[in-house]
Amino acid sequence: MLKRLLPKQENFFYLFQKAADKLQLTATEFSNLLQHLDNQQHYVDEIAKHEAEADQIAHTNFELLHKTFITPFDRHDIHQLTSTLDDIIDLINRIAQRFPYYQLQSVPEEAIQLSQLSAEATRHLKEAIYCLHSLRHAEAIFALCNNIDNVESRAHQVVLAGERKLFMDENDFKRFFKLKEIYAHTKLVINRCQDVANIIKGIILEYS
Repeated sequence: MLKRLLPKQENFFYLFQKAADKLQLTATEFSNLLQHLDNQQHYVDEIAKHEAEADQIAHTNFELLHKTFITPFDRHDIHQLTSTLDDIIDLINRIAQRFPYYQLQSVPEEAIQLSQLSAEATRHLKEAIYCLHSLRHAEAIFALCNNIDNVESRAHQVVLAGERKLFMDENDFKRFFKLKEIYAHTKLVINRCQDVANIIKGIILEYS
């Protein structure tokens, strides 16, 4: 009787997957925004929509955690994974919402490259989360997490190159700080993807 009353454990994995879907969509839209500044409001609005839907997914997952007696893995890990995924989407939305008053007509190639790397990191993260339901996928999960580490290393070099150009060539004070903020926030998105990858690796190590 009790078993029938408990929510199904698979629901957690389903919600993680939905959150990962939203994260990849949001990161991709941000990359599109930087490449199509002439239509930026469309992408800003799409990102805001994804962020609102992601908040609802996180809320549903927290409610499920509160109601579930037996969870597929540690409750703290579920909470941390849910909140960190949601935080990454919030980060992307936060920087996207600034674009209408940044009024940028163009951005450096390094900013575009960095946004593409953030989308790549979220793709690897999504694939890892889709494998999370089974320990049989442990090797694939570790490989995907290592891919995220590699993306972070490449992103670090792109940021250095972009900021070097800013300090050497950019004479417009306002544009300098707008672009520097874009670099910082986009790199932070990738760092947070790495944080989630570390959470996932910890879960696999604990239960394998």
